[in-house]
Amino acid sequence: MGPDQLSGVMETIQRASAKEKGREIQEEQLKSTVRQFRDSVERDSECYSTSAVVLDDGIIDPRDTRDVIGMCLEVVSLPGIQGSVSHQGLARM
Repeated sequence: MGPDQLSGVMETIQRASAKEKGREIQEEQLKSTVRQFRDSVERDSECYSTSAVVLDDGIIDPRDTRDVIGMCLEVVSLPGIQGSVSHQGLARM
């Protein structure tokens, strides 16, 4: 879900909550809150932000792509290590 859709959902929830509680919506305050939320989501979804908090595998400089692919192909072509465990645990967040 992108920043626009997510902030739209947040606005819908805020409106429904206010209606349910019988409160009047302050349009300017709601628009300001939604805009700040959208900006925050957009900033936090950029590749540098997600890599900084280890939510992905990192960023490869486009100029280094061939070198990185070459290293990966070299690693996967190595023979297996004798006596190694045949399965690995999976780390989850």
